[in-house]
Amino acid sequence: MAKDTKTISVHPNNEVSAISFFQNFGWELFGNQEVKTSSSHLKESMWTGDIVQVTETSHYIKLTFQREKSMPNYSRLVQLENEYDSVISSGTPPKKPSKLIAGVVFAFVGYMLVFMTLNQGILGLLATLIIFVAPAVGLYIFRTRYYHRRLVEFESAEAAEIEQKRRILNECQNLL
Repeated sequence: MAKDTKTISVHPNNEVSAISFFQNFGWELFGNQEVKTSSSHLKESMWTGDIVQVTETSHYIKLTFQREKSMPNYSRLVQLENEYDSVISSGTPPKKPSKLIAGVVFAFVGYMLVFMTLNQGILGLLATLIIFVAPAVGLYIFRTRYYHRRLVEFESAEAAEIEQKRRILNECQNLL
């Protein structure tokens, strides 16, 4: 009988969930091996110029899976696994606008309002409103709306991705 074989490496904390995940596609655990490596070398310290010993370690679990090519629904399970792997990730969420920058801008604008009002009167106040306040408020509103629009798009794409993966896994469970 012909078999497919797949080997992956996972963090020790993810071993059980990885095994469970691949079983969804008809894979059976064939073997597992804990791998711990350590290597040391000398390196010049960036701060002091001293020679220091640096030790690098890695620790992972190597999992080997097999799947019978003659199993029922084999071709559909392979197709579903490929479909699952091809689901496009929604990426990273948009970066929230900095409140610090907004605070500095509004503090500056407030300062300019007071300064111009005291030194130039009503004309200074109007000039400050036109030159500083309107653009600062407009920029703040634009950035906030842009962030919220991008966040909604990201969350919508992420929800669609999760739903598509859930649908694929449910279909796999029905085939096994």
